[in-house]
Amino acid sequence: MKHFGRCLAAAITAAWLIAPAAFSQPAAAGRGGAPARPVSPEIHSDRTVTFRLAAPKANEVTLNGSWDGAREIKMTRDDNGVWSVTVGPLGAQLWGYWYLVDGVKALDPGNGETQRDGFRIDNLLMIAGPEDDLWTFKDVPHGTIHIVWYPSPTLKQDRRRMYVYTPPGYEASQTRYPVLYLLHGGGGDEDAWVTMGRANVILDNLIAAGKAKPMIVVMPNGNATQTVSQGYAYGPTPAPQAVQAPAPPPLQAAAGGGRGAVAPRPPQPYPGSYPESLVKDVIPFVEKNYRAIAEKDSRAIAGLSMGGGHTLMATNNNPGVFGYIGVFSSGPRSVDEAYEKQLEAVKAGGVKFYWTGAGTTDMAREGTMNLHSLLEKHGFKTSYKEIPGAHYWFLWRDFLGDFGAILFR
Repeated sequence: MKHFGRCLAAAITAAWLIAPAAFSQPAAAGRGGAPARPVSPEIHSDRTVTFRLAAPKANEVTLNGSWDGAREIKMTRDDNGVWSVTVGPLGAQLWGYWYLVDGVKALDPGNGETQRDGFRIDNLLMIAGPEDDLWTFKDVPHGTIHIVWYPSPTLKQDRRRMYVYTPPGYEASQTRYPVLYLLHGGGGDEDAWVTMGRANVILDNLIAAGKAKPMIVVMPNGNATQTVSQGYAYGPTPAPQAVQAPAPPPLQAAAGGGRGAVAPRPPQPYPGSYPESLVKDVIPFVEKNYRAIAEKDSRAIAGLSMGGGHTLMATNNNPGVFGYIGVFSSGPRSVDEAYEKQLEAVKAGGVKFYWTGAGTTDMAREGTMNLHSLLEKHGFKTSYKEIPGAHYWFLWRDFLGDFGAILFR
């Protein structure tokens, strides 16, 4: 057995030594004489990008992505059955993309970087530059992502799953930390802010640069019917038909309608809701099991889109619980007297800062601006940030950087 273990270790070591050479250039041919897997994506020095896909039997292949105009970009086939197209230059950003092969969605086999958004899985492409420096993975001290289960009596579920980020040095210290409760949007789950939002990378970089105080970040699953996100080989939990369907892919087009737009969700009654469970179940669990500072001014909450709505519900119904509030791409389209009274109570509860932001072509821009106007009317210390873009992660990664930098000062 010891001899077998030594042989196995030697084989693994040899494989790792060989691997860089194997992946540094495409193979001459695939198995059985099939075409080699082409290099894709290939990022050029001018930020143009060439995408390739070996599909010799396909009749039509198009490229689709999350940048402006990236819908059904026609690709051309060469004599070897490799389809290709060059696009750009693309901005420095983390982009999603995929192929349609004779109308069927396909991922890029040449790219192992993917993201999952509910039932959607896309490839990821990173164009490096100053604009995305905040979420570029760097050689800095890194925090830890914990995947934990907690009870939720409010939702009548014995166990629900959430992600918890603890800052660099947490394990080796006895320090107590402030907490940010960070909520995802429609179609996402507890995995979204890590996979698509790169929240842990953003916090690592902010803390390393001295731009943010070390903090715990809690990322729960905002889908009240789910105990755990799909896609982790646990099986459907609950059955697929009981799970709220994810929103369709966003388009970088005029907001507010048409193909790909996310329909506004009806208001959720607060009693027995996910926002109520956040306050009654999640916060007590975190403050019992982590070295969290259990004080209002050391609690922050922020959310995007649907999560922004959850943030409004959790704060409006619980004045005095959170010292910092952030609403990304969300807000009321109409306001009544009861809503204004709730905001008055939140203000009286002592909010230190109320941050809002949306994109220039964001379908939630109007609601976010409405919210900001209300906050100014009621005398909150607040700000509104607007940057180019529609309802997508380009905005929310940027917003987290700004919001994270003002917390707990």
